[in-house]
Amino acid sequence: MEDKPMIKYGVDELTISINKNDRKTEDWHSDYNGKLVINGETFYANVYQKNDNWIAGKLVKADQSKVGGQTMTNSTKIADNNSLDDEIPF
Repeated sequence: MEDKPMIKYGVDELTISINKNDRKTEDWHSDYNGKLVINGETFYANVYQKNDNWIAGKLVKADQSKVGGQTMTNSTKIADNNSLDDEIPF
């Protein structure tokens, strides 16, 4: 029997991952947040529970340079301790 690779929902093509929004503090915040991938592009979903039988939401195209929680740039500069301003600004 051949093992199938694990599906990475919200990462693999034509998959979606939706989770309850545990950081909701205001009524206007979405009830669920999610991520889906269509044609290699990542979209974020904000989903709202409208009533017992209906949920609705919107999709926002993700910034492809920041997908996966990491910023992908060609040059990354790490500050050394000598270049940091340690004075309190007040």
